[in-house]
Amino acid sequence: MDAGVVAIIGSAAGLLGATVGASGAIVAAMVTGRNQDRSQHAHWRRQVRREAYGNLINAAYELYQELEPRSMAIVHHSTMYAAHVPDGLMAALVKACHTVQLEGPSDVAAQAEAVRDLFADWRGAVHLWEVQNGDRPFRIPELERLAGADLLQMKTSTDTGRDRFLTLARNALDATADGPGTAQ
Repeated sequence: MDAGVVAIIGSAAGLLGATVGASGAIVAAMVTGRNQDRSQHAHWRRQVRREAYGNLINAAYELYQELEPRSMAIVHHSTMYAAHVPDGLMAALVKACHTVQLEGPSDVAAQAEAVRDLFADWRGAVHLWEVQNGDRPFRIPELERLAGADLLQMKTSTDTGRDRFLTLARNALDATADGPGTAQ
């Protein structure tokens, strides 16, 4: 075989090897880039959820700080305690619930709604007590179902609902930390 032919075959083999190597490097870079994009998106998603869940927990805490001493005062017939809970606290909890509904996943969103409803009922029962024991006329038919409600049981149910939300929220955050696509 002529040296020129060997050189041409060697050059072609070298060119083919370089092309395959470069293609492999390009494909590897694309795969790495996609994985990095997914990882960054999962991290961003987890941070957004963490903030949404934290806002709901904080709003629930603020409302709890208002309802718990009022309920205790009512139950133990201690000194009169202003029973009106500021409307802004419930509004903050409702707003936080809406964000959790948007961010999901569905089991966490459903529990956020349950927490919102438990707090709304508890607040309504305290308000109802204020109206019934004050000199204001009772004009809120939606609250009639809460007449005679056990405030301590409502507090316990709210505690349980809030604890369940915390557990579900932690699990959802852990699932997104495990990798993309592990949580809905």
